[in-house]
Amino acid sequence: MGGVGTRKNKSTFTDKPILLDLGLVKLNLSKNMYSSPLDFASNVRLVFENAMLYNTKTDKVHGMAHQLLSYFEMLFRPIQAKLRTNQRVN
Repeated sequence: MGGVGTRKNKSTFTDKPILLDLGLVKLNLSKNMYSSPLDFASNVRLVFENAMLYNTKTDKVHGMAHQLLSYFEMLFRPIQAKLRTNQRVN
């Protein structure tokens, strides 16, 4: 997948794919690189989680990332619920 690399995660010291920014998420989305909405959501979360991980809690970037992650979760919640409902039906 374009724009994805691996780096040691600061808190767990394990290799984890890291999207560098939301621009790459948008590019991957436009190229149909995600196999499901959950894969897309995972990458969006990773962008914000990394911003919080690599910036201290007192940094504005950390705070903005936290707010944007919360907003994304609020918007994605109905989609995720619908996906779960569809999985139970199938």
